[in-house]
Amino acid sequence: MARVSIITDLHQTRELEDWLKNRGFKPRVIHGNEDVLENIEVNGARMVILLVSNYILANNLARMIKQEKPQPVLMLVPGEKLKDIKLPIEADDFAVYPAFTDEFYLRLCRLLPGNGYNGDSDKIDCGALVIDPVSCEAHLYGELLELTFREYELLKFLASNRGRTFTREALLNRVWGYEYFGGDRTVDVHVRRLRTKLVDLEKPYIETVRNIGYRFRKQDQ
Repeated sequence: MARVSIITDLHQTRELEDWLKNRGFKPRVIHGNEDVLENIEVNGARMVILLVSNYILANNLARMIKQEKPQPVLMLVPGEKLKDIKLPIEADDFAVYPAFTDEFYLRLCRLLPGNGYNGDSDKIDCGALVIDPVSCEAHLYGELLELTFREYELLKFLASNRGRTFTREALLNRVWGYEYFGGDRTVDVHVRRLRTKLVDLEKPYIETVRNIGYRFRKQDQ
């Protein structure tokens, strides 16, 4: 039974909760005045549903969650609020609410780790470092690494393409998305943080290719 966190500013979510329970999910409601990130972690949720009446607030919440947590995010948008949507949408997907349909169910299932979200569900074995796309976790010497969402996505992408060099611009497009308008220095910052957490500063998993960008080392050392 997949645990799902529902973040909402609405008082009545019983219909949504019952619908999820009837389809094998285990929902827990987090109200807008609670510590969202802490409650997601305590709940052990495998995904997050955003049901917030203000679209701008919902989009900001989605961005915050995606930066700090590996869980996929689905945003529910009331039908009358569709006109308020402006790209980019920070959530991984969205659906019109209320619309308890087979399409909504499939969108939820698709986002669950291991059901096609972010591609390959097999573990990426790099010797002491093991990345598991099903649980969205990375372990080094058996110890869980505390990674933000972007750190995890960057590490997974590079490890999935080991030995291949990517420019900073290419990494921004592939990991952050084409809608990201920040400078490519953010890649350097995330690589530096990853290297510190991987404790591999002398023989880094992520190698710098001078004047080009970065690559994951070809073989375990």
